[in-house]
Amino acid sequence: MTRHLRKLLLLPLAALLAGCEIDTAAWMIEGKEHALIINRERPYFWSDQYEMAVVVSRMPTCQRRFDMKPARLNTAVVTVFDGGEPNRYVLRQGSSRWYAVNTNDCVFAVIEKPATEPAPIGTFRKKGEEFTFVPVKKDADPS
Repeated sequence: MTRHLRKLLLLPLAALLAGCEIDTAAWMIEGKEHALIINRERPYFWSDQYEMAVVVSRMPTCQRRFDMKPARLNTAVVTVFDGGEPNRYVLRQGSSRWYAVNTNDCVFAVIEKPATEPAPIGTFRKKGEEFTFVPVKKDADPS
């Protein structure tokens, strides 16, 4: 097979892979060594959902990646809530999937929807053209 013919045959493969999209955003809790990181990946341009994962990191104690449920393209947002204890957080993926993470020992669990919604900290979402963590705006100081 000639070199030109091989290149010509690789063009369709390159076009298929060109549509993939990988986004990562981090919420730095206490500097760069304590963070929650959301990774979302659209493996092919025809995919109608993102494969999602959370990386729980509190160095040097632990760093682990946990798979989340895939999410449709228009609902691939993750909201972070206060978990009620130090280094414990509750995540809501989309509107109905709930997870608990603990950065003390890198624990991850699927949970039921809390009876009352905890205090929000921020949301991992697309802002403009960039996937990022957007913190909840604090109320202005009245004084």
